[in-house]
Amino acid sequence: MSGKGAGIPVALIGAGAVIVAALITTHAPICPDFMCGPDKATTKQQSGGGESKQIIKVPAGKADVEITPGEITCTAEGGCDSEVRIESLGDATLKVTYMEIRGDGKAYFSQDGACERKNLAPGVSCSFGVSFTSPAEGGTAQATLVIHHNVGAHPTLITLRGEGTAQPPTDTPTTGLPANG
Repeated sequence: MSGKGAGIPVALIGAGAVIVAALITTHAPICPDFMCGPDKATTKQQSGGGESKQIIKVPAGKADVEITPGEITCTAEGGCDSEVRIESLGDATLKVTYMEIRGDGKAYFSQDGACERKNLAPGVSCSFGVSFTSPAEGGTAQATLVIHHNVGAHPTLITLRGEGTAQPPTDTPTTGLPANG
């Protein structure tokens, strides 16, 4: 970026301009031309048959990705309701670089790493599991699985929800009553 272009956001902020972020719904550009250039990616959420998926597409000759599902629900007794499936849909190799779990409940979720640092040719998919450990006090936990890849300007986000069960105390009570006699 040239020195002239870099001063525009600073000048706008200095002039008291308000910058607002928008939620991307369907077929919306992920970022405007002045930030990402002309190769804009679009994202689309689809639901059907009880399963949601996220599809991110960029112009021809680039990698596209479909990630299923968009949300995972877990319980202490039954585990998580599905695996995550990443499929390369575009004309170029999809590069899944790394994954992370963010949010207040991140300590209760993990993923098995089976798709991290993978290059997926067009038409190839990869699946991995998510695990949930109940909070000791029971209750619910929520976090976000963030999948970083080379499609578009932003990673893909999957909502993780867990319903825990209170753990019984591990100390065994002692009766400590003296024997009479």
